[in-house]
Amino acid sequence: MTDKKFDAVVIGSGLGGLTAGALLAHAGYSVCLLERNFSLGGAASVYKVGDLSIEASLHQTSDARNPRDVKHDILSQLGILNEIEWQPTGPLYKVRGGPIGEAFELPCGFEAAYEALAARFPDKRAAIKRFLGEVEQIHDAIWTLKQARAEGSLAKFTRGLWEVAPAAAGWQNSLDEIFTRDFAGAEGLKCALGANLAYYGDDPRNLWWIFYALAQGGYIASGGAYIKGGSRQLSLKLAKVITKSGGVVRMGRLVTKIETDAEGNAVAIRHVARRAGDNEERVEARVVMANCAPSVAAAMMDAPARAKMEEAFGARRLSTSLFSANFGLSAKPSTVGLKDFSTIVMPDGMQRFDQYGDGASAMADVPKGELPLHTIANFTAVDSGLWDEPPILLSVLGLDRLDNWKGMSKETALERRERWLDAIQASLERDYPGFSKLVTSRMLLNAFSMSSYLNTPEGAVYGFAALPAEEPILSGFPRTPATPIQGLYLASAFGGEHGFNGAMLSGAEAARMAERRLSAGAEG
Repeated sequence: MTDKKFDAVVIGSGLGGLTAGALLAHAGYSVCLLERNFSLGGAASVYKVGDLSIEASLHQTSDARNPRDVKHDILSQLGILNEIEWQPTGPLYKVRGGPIGEAFELPCGFEAAYEALAARFPDKRAAIKRFLGEVEQIHDAIWTLKQARAEGSLAKFTRGLWEVAPAAAGWQNSLDEIFTRDFAGAEGLKCALGANLAYYGDDPRNLWWIFYALAQGGYIASGGAYIKGGSRQLSLKLAKVITKSGGVVRMGRLVTKIETDAEGNAVAIRHVARRAGDNEERVEARVVMANCAPSVAAAMMDAPARAKMEEAFGARRLSTSLFSANFGLSAKPSTVGLKDFSTIVMPDGMQRFDQYGDGASAMADVPKGELPLHTIANFTAVDSGLWDEPPILLSVLGLDRLDNWKGMSKETALERRERWLDAIQASLERDYPGFSKLVTSRMLLNAFSMSSYLNTPEGAVYGFAALPAEEPILSGFPRTPATPIQGLYLASAFGGEHGFNGAMLSGAEAARMAERRLSAGAEG
């Protein structure tokens, strides 16, 4: 067994871990990143099934070229912002069905979004303007406060506190409570504003209003974008920052132990070859960045540390999971009339926006009647750099739960997947005649797939559920990468908020905390 020493060890190569590792390496600290899989990126990756390239998770993200996008400063600091080709995806989404009925497109930009919404719902013009104004103000306030902290600017800090007034007023509210306050009874309008809720969660009654305002505000302000070449390009660029700065990135290495000293500090990890389970190595570390669920990290610790982690995180509710039906096509979807990048289809039986998550349990049985709410991702609506030639990917995504797939044989699960693929393909054929003739291959990933591939409990793709804050705004942001184990930080969506932006923000905040500890140790 070989012993090595690094300033920081990163467990996992998802975006949070890669971001944390890249920032620490760029700051001059020695970094070792260990990934159990044999490819980088976790959810930010592209892989092949047969001849079909499949985007693991990225549908679209907010455009990082906007200076106020949360990824902008991180990627600029690392010098890779302009090394990535951001492909604008046009309108944020098109939504149809359910309470909204005929298709509606939500454009990017707050003024354009207001004009489109006011034209569709003219009796709510004043409420729409007030609502979007609050979203924009909350989005801008957090950016101003972030800049104030980075620059040590009292003026910006004061301005940020003034701008954050709408956030303070609704700090403990759910999205449903704010929608009811502003748009009571206008279910179509609610759907127009929150159609892409599955990007964050599954129930507006339990989704934190502030998180919606920050995330959706970022999308509206910056516009949506897809990374040319797939999300793996972002992962590869971040990993390259680590290696160019002298750090180490190793794949196929399974971390089995996080060691703590007598004072409860994380001090080392042990890892083995994943396939053979041998060739154990021990790595001493001044900080450990856990790009994994707290429960996964806790399982690697001795009982006292494990108990602390369980007390801190064990009762927190997990986020939703997702399914992804992936079709390989012989021609681009535009040949059968599917031209939009993102189309959200609500079931006709959905009458209220607060029923958004009712379909999350649909896959507990074979398909019955209309499909649950789902999103069609047409990657060839932009210059994706991946599907210029067949087979061409079209993905259909929706809510799922691991409970839907528990307790059944492999044969039963496979049969149910095929039944759902049949139902999804039939729905696409009805809406886009000729679609079935294009299908050359297909596969369904479910909550069980997410749990296995991402090593996340219950297939929770967004970390912890973004529940409303329990304490007032003066208590501060309720989610943090800090853990009860000194020197251990959560560099993932479990340490902050959801999606690509949330994971990267969590990684950046974890790196900031770790750097403070590292620099204090150096001074001591």
